[in-house]
Amino acid sequence: MRIGIIAAAGLFAAALAQPAAAQPMGIGSSPQGTLTYAMAAAFANTLRETANIQARVQPQSGTGVMLPLINSGELDFGFVNTLELSEAYNGTGSHQGRPQRNLRAAAVMMPIQVGIFVRNDSPIRTLEDLRGRRIAQGFTAQAVIQTVLEGVLANGGLTPADIRPVQVPNLIRGVDEFIAGNADAAFFALGQAKVAEADAAVGGIRFIPLSTDAEAVARMRRIVAPSYIGVVQPAANLPGVREPLPTMFYDYVMVVNASLPAARVQTLVATLHDQRDRLAQAVPIFRQLDTSRLYGRTDAPFHEGALAFFRARNIAQVQ
Repeated sequence: MRIGIIAAAGLFAAALAQPAAAQPMGIGSSPQGTLTYAMAAAFANTLRETANIQARVQPQSGTGVMLPLINSGELDFGFVNTLELSEAYNGTGSHQGRPQRNLRAAAVMMPIQVGIFVRNDSPIRTLEDLRGRRIAQGFTAQAVIQTVLEGVLANGGLTPADIRPVQVPNLIRGVDEFIAGNADAAFFALGQAKVAEADAAVGGIRFIPLSTDAEAVARMRRIVAPSYIGVVQPAANLPGVREPLPTMFYDYVMVVNASLPAARVQTLVATLHDQRDRLAQAVPIFRQLDTSRLYGRTDAPFHEGALAFFRARNIAQVQ
C-alpha cells in the first residue's frame, strides 16, 4: 500500500510538472523582416529540434518595447545590441528614468554590421553627400536605432540637423519609404531580407562607406560607445556591398529575465555554443558567432545559469 501511495504521488507530481515543462518559452524580437526576428525564429526551431524545448517568437514593434517585457517576465529572452542592454539596465538614453534591473546577459554573440544605403545610381558617394538629403529617422518604436544612426552620421561629421528627416516608427518602415521614393537613403543591418527586398525593388542599392580616420571613429564612439569600424567583404548574400566596405560594427547579446531557471538558461547558452553551425544554415550572421567569447563585458550582470555554463566549459575565467 505504501508503495502504491508513493507511486501515485510520483505520478501526481509528474502530472503537475508537465504543463510547466510543456509551456513554450517566449522569445522577443523586432517585426518580421528584421535581423532579430530572423535570429529568434532560427533559435526557436533549433531549440525544438535539439533540446525538445518549445519556443514561440513574439515580435514587437521594436527592441525598446521588447526589453521591458523581458524585464517583467512576460517574455523569457531575446536578442539586443550591447548599447540598448546598457541603456535599459541603467535607465539611461532611450530608457531614461526606467532602469530595468531584472535583465540579465546570457551570452555575447556576434558583431552586427550596420550602415546607410542609397540607390546604386545615386550621386551620393560619401556620408558628407547626405547633407540636405531625405533620410528615414526617428524610429519611435526603436529609439536606440536613432542613436546608432546618429553615430553613423557623426562618423561623416553630420548631425540629424544636417539632413531632411523622414519620420518613421521602425527600420522596416524606413526601408518602405526608401522603396517608395520618399527617402534618398535608409539605414539597416547588412545582409538582411529587407535589404534584399530594397535591392530588388529599386534596381540595386549601395552601402556608403564609413571613414576609418581616428577622429571620425572617435566622433562615432562618442555617441555609440560600444561601436567600432570593421570591413565587410562583398558576398552573394550581402546586397549593396559592391567592394570592401568599412562600416559600423557592434555586438549583440542574448538577454534573459533574471528569474528564468538556471538550468533553462544553461540550455539556451549551450544551444548557442553547440548548434552554431545549424543556426548559421538558417541565418548566416551566426557564422560570426565566436564561441570562445560568449562571456564578455556587458553593463548588465550575467545570469547565474550562463556563468555556470561558462565555468563548466572553461570558456572564461568566471569569478
